[in-house]
Amino acid sequence: MKIEAHTISGTKIAEIISDTTIIETAEDGLDLLGNLYYQDFGTLYSMKRILLRAFLT
Repeated sequence: MKIEAHTISGTKIAEIISDTTIIETAEDGLDLLGNLYYQDFGTLYSMKRILLRAFLT
């Protein structure tokens, strides 16, 4: 997993890049959001492929 930081209109945005699924449970998602919040990101952008299919259906 790679996190790329972008700033748009003063908002720090985290772009998550991964070739594998990184969020398989609600706890995984909560851990990621907490980590990003701690790093002062205000928005999260991710590609669908990092999410478990169950979250998308």
